[in-house]
Amino acid sequence: MGKRYLARTINENKMKQHNRHKFEALRKFHLPVDQYAITGSGPLGIRNLREIADIDIIVKPELRDTLAARFGIVDDGEVKKIVFPGDDDIEAFWEGSFYTKPKDDFPSVADRIAQAEIIDGLPFDTLATVLCFKRKLKREKDLKDIQLIEEWKRK
Repeated sequence: MGKRYLARTINENKMKQHNRHKFEALRKFHLPVDQYAITGSGPLGIRNLREIADIDIIVKPELRDTLAARFGIVDDGEVKKIVFPGDDDIEAFWEGSFYTKPKDDFPSVADRIAQAEIIDGLPFDTLATVLCFKRKLKREKDLKDIQLIEEWKRK
């Protein structure tokens, strides 16, 4: 076993552990699986394509109202969101959270939640939808994620 292989294995194990910790932090809130989906980097993280820094979820109106009553809504003039307590950087978004709408016809939040993939007991936005959003946003991190998703799909 070479040094590079060993270093890569150690790094992959650290990433898996880190991602698992993030998802466990979300589980502690006992959210109803049919009311939300994990989006953003989460669908990449559950597949261990990369380490995730935070967890973004999309929620139906009923769950938004429940979470807003518990944690409040943060409005920074560009986006409205619910920030969960703790150090795990969990944020909830919903239909109408962003003041600027996507230019194309993206699936609604309700449709995305209905189509969510259940992986390890948690609902995840499909990689196809994540890929679509990342292709539209084209930020540096999105371009890297696009490459990771496309490589994973080829395997």
